[in-house]
Amino acid sequence: MRARSLRLAACAAILLAACQAPPPVSETPGTPTDETEAEKPGPAWAHVEALAALGPRPVGSEGNAKAREYLKQELEKLDVEIVEQRVGVRVGDGEPFELVNVAGRIRGASDDAIVIASGYDTTPIDSFEYLGVNEAASGPAVLLEIARNLAERPLVYTTWVVFLDGEAPSGPGQAPNHFGGRALAKRLAGEGVLNQIRLAVVIEKVCDPDLQIARDLRSQRIYREEFWRAAARLGHRDVFGQSAYESPAASHLPLSEAGLRRVVALVDTSFGGGGPPGVHAGTADDDLEHCSSRSLDTVGEVTIAALDVIATRLAKIDRFAESPVAEAQALAWDTLGQSEAEPEAPSPEGEVTGESAPDAPAAAPAEAQGPSSPSAPEAAATR
Repeated sequence: MRARSLRLAACAAILLAACQAPPPVSETPGTPTDETEAEKPGPAWAHVEALAALGPRPVGSEGNAKAREYLKQELEKLDVEIVEQRVGVRVGDGEPFELVNVAGRIRGASDDAIVIASGYDTTPIDSFEYLGVNEAASGPAVLLEIARNLAERPLVYTTWVVFLDGEAPSGPGQAPNHFGGRALAKRLAGEGVLNQIRLAVVIEKVCDPDLQIARDLRSQRIYREEFWRAAARLGHRDVFGQSAYESPAASHLPLSEAGLRRVVALVDTSFGGGGPPGVHAGTADDDLEHCSSRSLDTVGEVTIAALDVIATRLAKIDRFAESPVAEAQALAWDTLGQSEAEPEAPSPEGEVTGESAPDAPAAAPAEAQGPSSPSAPEAAATR
């Protein structure tokens, strides 16, 4: 009987405790809950806010120049080498104008380069104050955060972080100009050194809260799928899903057309849904309210993970080919920033002329291109 009484007393105590209110949650500053931590903007968001605060940033404008200075200042904080590529451009019979690409270099063991690029100019729209947050701030913001991470932990290959000017259309509803991308491609192709660009990745329009990265048909398949595998490992299948194949008009096209096959475009082609280019694209809704910090962080995280895998694999191929990455012939970087006093008058049809681009590398020896008989996927990835 005594044991039974003790059991009944214990049960009564448990029931009494269950009926009592839980202790209050501490609201001491500096100890946020999991929910508030999840809502806290990532580091790329500060860059988006800073660029948006500059207002419209079409090529040649005051806002464009301020954006360029901001990008340079952020690169300087990382203690990386910075150059500007100044080029003269004219469209049709219009007045010539100058655009400026900004490039930062993060050295790796090899001077062969992995290029990561995004445009930073907005479409000129006179009818309202067009901030172009998704169009021209999301990509640069992600690039700055990738640069910060790679400055702390460099890839085996040197990384070029390139902010392209003159990429946006000349007006609403028009096709992208890609002047900055064409200038970079023209320089590299003219020097015959595209073979030392091991991979070029373009990141554009990536802050939609319902971000869906297009599976680009014109990206190199082996490398493209590495980004999708990285996303799956990191739990981001919702962003890098099994979407239909598309062919976005992104800034990788000038490099591809110049002969560089090793390109990947990471682009959301439908901002706000509703089919390309999306209901928010080119409108006043391309603002901070319709963008997501989480989307920026996801793209940055996936890009870093994929590049690490790709660079490690390529380094193994180089070693197999008896061309150690540390001894690879250097890409010519210094002349990239040598500008002329006056850019040449550009030719009609928007042709890029009078450039002072990043000096491209001298052609690499044949044995530095990869093994003589790699496996089929590796062979495809090194061509």
